[in-house]
Amino acid sequence: MDEIVKVMARGLIALPSDVRKRLGVKEGDILKVEVKDREVVLKKEKRIYDLKGALSQKGKKVEHKSFSEILAQELKRKQGEVG
Repeated sequence: MDEIVKVMARGLIALPSDVRKRLGVKEGDILKVEVKDREVVLKKEKRIYDLKGALSQKGKKVEHKSFSEILAQELKRKQGEVG
């Protein structure tokens, strides 16, 4: 899917609605901007709210971790998906 967008004042761009729907991007979501060679890559970042329920799993033993341990684990998992 290719879309053309215009860069407006202060470098703002608008993501077309079909792109937002396809990626599940909503107002207030955080996107990571990466520059690779001469391309701009936008990636949806997880927010703390997206981790809701990560510790409670029905019928499974729950390992208690600190907030920073959970975030570090999520970061490693995301880097594994990318790399």
